Amino acid sequence: MTQAETATPAPKRKQPSNLTQRIVTAAVLAPVVLVLVLAGGWLFAGGVALAAVLAALEFYLLAENRPEQGSALVGTPMVLGLVIIYQMGRADLWPVLLAAGSLITVVIEFVRHPGTPRRNLRQLLMTLFGVFYIGFPSAFLVSIRNFPGDGLMWLMVVLALTWGTDIMAYIGGRLLGKHKLAPRISPSKTVEGAVIGYLGGVISSLLILAFAGEVTPAALVLIAVGPIVAILGDLFESALKRAFQVKDSHITGFNILPGHGGVLDRVDALIWVTVLVYFFVLFFGLTGTAS
Repeated sequence: MTQAETATPAPKRKQPSNLTQRIVTAAVLAPVVLVLVLAGGWLFAGGVALAAVLAALEFYLLAENRPEQGSALVGTPMVLGLVIIYQMGRADLWPVLLAAGSLITVVIEFVRHPGTPRRNLRQLLMTLFGVFYIGFPSAFLVSIRNFPGDGLMWLMVVLALTWGTDIMAYIGGRLLGKHKLAPRISPSKTVEGAVIGYLGGVISSLLILAFAGEVTPAALVLIAVGPIVAILGDLFESALKRAFQVKDSHITGFNILPGHGGVLDRVDALIWVTVLVYFFVLFFGLTGTAS
């Protein structure tokens, strides 16, 4: 028997835990996001556009090889186009973009699947769903950063509501979680985690408002509702994954956020919170009031 045959096999290298991966990824990603947020302008819009494109691709891949899979070929450029026109201050062009994208989708699907109008209709609806679910919130995020005078503050509120809720819910769930929040949708989420997450979102966003001197009754209502919306956004994306029977939303072979799933997994709550803050601030005329 040779030395090679008798040699003890080398032990397998232990993979880092999910928590370790999440911490390392967050430590690398957070400074990048902070730089983009502070820079604003096209630099911030570019970062949002990149994340939106990746999230859109992940969304359309959720239904891969299914009749209801939307067209990534059309939907992804539409998502990118929305971010660009909102950054340019030409939000009035979104109906044109939507109409053109819808027409192109119908033509492509008719050529690919002639004689199947119901299938083609599902393709169109799923394509538009991806645009509304990812494209418009991404465009709204850029628009919030460009709010006159206080765009940075409101963007920080969006991030505080989202990340404050998400981080504290994760910590609270690991330390205190006992009662399942929505076991059929997301078995790992707990009531205790949701409560701790709610407090984390409220407190962190309240600190930002207090620092900016913008603790108004309307703003207090916003931050009281925000964490609930963040949790619902997280659960909604979990429901989508369960409906399409996938564990994570990342693109196969392209896992750029170890420990966090895909980009869509990271922005699920951000999507809903962005929409809430965008329309709330505009409806109550809160923009342009920060000192």
